Amino acid sequence: MGTIFDAAERNALLHRIESLSPSRQPRWGQMTAHQAICHLSAAIQSGIDAPSASAPPAASGPLTLRPLKWLVIHVLPWPKAKLTAPPELLHRPPGSWDADLDTLSALLIRAAERGPSAPWPASPVFGPLSGRSWGVLLRKHLDHHLRQFGA
Repeated sequence: MGTIFDAAERNALLHRIESLSPSRQPRWGQMTAHQAICHLSAAIQSGIDAPSASAPPAASGPLTLRPLKWLVIHVLPWPKAKLTAPPELLHRPPGSWDADLDTLSALLIRAAERGPSAPWPASPVFGPLSGRSWGVLLRKHLDHHLRQFGA
């Protein structure tokens, strides 16, 4: 499975991000292209930031269990329009399209520069993850939503 830590994968993702436009219609789901880039920025930010006092409660549920977590992140394809992210990763209000696109690209680069051996916070969905798993998860999540908008 690809990872944001691979320069070729990351550059391909950045190129696909640049190809988006706010008028792109989703192939599935309810989000607009602008909401999707804000959602992706919030998801990447959750992997960069250390947990704060206002952070949501720790992840719980079946996706925090090691075998299932590993399968979802590293093996299984994600179903279209079936998964729901935690509310805090869905409702970052859109600002300027160009600024939000630049933010997404900058966050992707910043997360990649952190590297797989750096300490990473727990995921709001999957709980504790290694840096390697974060890299795969972020790449898979970006790919999922970029495909949602034909990019």
